[in-house]
Amino acid sequence: MKYERKIMILATVLSGLLLAGLLLVFGLEQLGIQPFGPQAGESLFATPSITTAESYSGANDAGPTATVTPDPQAVTPSATPTDGPAGTPVTGSTAAVHFLNVGEGSCTLICSGQSAILIDGGDAPTSAYVVSYLKKLGIQKLDLVIATHYDSDHISGLVGVLMTIPVDLVLGPEGAGATKTYESFCEVIQKKGIKRRNVKKNGEWLVLPDEVMVEFLPTADPAEASGEDGENGADSVSPERDGRDSSLAMVVTVKGKTLLIMGDAEAAKERRLAGNGCISRVDIFVVNHHGSRYSNTSELLAEARPEWAVISCGENEYGHPAKECIDRLKSAGAKIFRTDVQGTIVLHLAGKEILCDVPALQNPYAGPSEETVVSRQDVPENVTFILNGNSKVYHLPTCESVSGEMHRNWFYFYGSAADAQALGYRPCGRCLK
Repeated sequence: MKYERKIMILATVLSGLLLAGLLLVFGLEQLGIQPFGPQAGESLFATPSITTAESYSGANDAGPTATVTPDPQAVTPSATPTDGPAGTPVTGSTAAVHFLNVGEGSCTLICSGQSAILIDGGDAPTSAYVVSYLKKLGIQKLDLVIATHYDSDHISGLVGVLMTIPVDLVLGPEGAGATKTYESFCEVIQKKGIKRRNVKKNGEWLVLPDEVMVEFLPTADPAEASGEDGENGADSVSPERDGRDSSLAMVVTVKGKTLLIMGDAEAAKERRLAGNGCISRVDIFVVNHHGSRYSNTSELLAEARPEWAVISCGENEYGHPAKECIDRLKSAGAKIFRTDVQGTIVLHLAGKEILCDVPALQNPYAGPSEETVVSRQDVPENVTFILNGNSKVYHLPTCESVSGEMHRNWFYFYGSAADAQALGYRPCGRCLK
């Protein structure tokens, strides 16, 4: 009996504790407090990693996260982004693709929620501009940096970015560039301890948070696409391999919108991918090789059928962008934009719509004049201006007065001319008349 009484007392105590625990949990949940485990959106892991095709199970896995904080010096516009003079507000726009004006080079920034990807970085003279641009957006860490290939006009600018901003992972094609630039690129990755690997030649894909997926298309003929690629930059292809032919080709999906980037790929590679059924319709196309006549074939465009085509180019001796390239883009029905004429271009992904802060070019054949002058009446209601904090003057990004490296007292401002004037700025007499 003595033992039975002790057992009954113990059982009563345990039952009481269990009931008290259940009541506590119920009470916390009623107050909106999650008592156990991570809150919604939190990761169970201290250092989440990018999900690859080999490991992705379809679950809502946590991935690397770009830390974004407001820049205390940045000017916050009161205006809502719009698509030209009609002024349709961008509602629910949590993602954007930025095509940075890096001259005769290429640099594409993709932002979605807290995720940020940088694809190429332009040439060395614009490296400071790229770093400044990222900082002005409040990007403190990049989930992914991709080098489409190792030409200096694509990776020189990345050296400054890698030195300045933390990066989770660097991806690039097999092979090596036999240049000082490539050596610097490798050295900074090693010095900073950044993880790096080559993209598999037979294609692969990565999944990131905030509805971002990167699909790498096969970069070589099936007979060549075998074997494992080295980790941390192990090169298994001779340095003499042509860099353009080895350019990574990828389709980036952001919030359901698709973006095709192929670096400096030329006709043979384009036709091979189009003929193999690797290319399907995309929303946005980063025009290959700065608009070269030897790229952007009719076969590729017939499969891709892009609505938006962005040519990243600058002053050059090669005739970029070529008339033949623009002819083919127009025949494909694409809206054409040029960074050498319009400066940095931002496409906002807003629900089912894609909106831009500058209108498509009416005459995409015309290059920038020595002095780009725009009538104030022709400026869309909301655009990107550069504000000079010293002179209190606002400029278009194409203005020669604010060309070159970004000055510490210059700020990017998205809004209308009236908004800029309300902040105490006056229009530039050179680019706005």
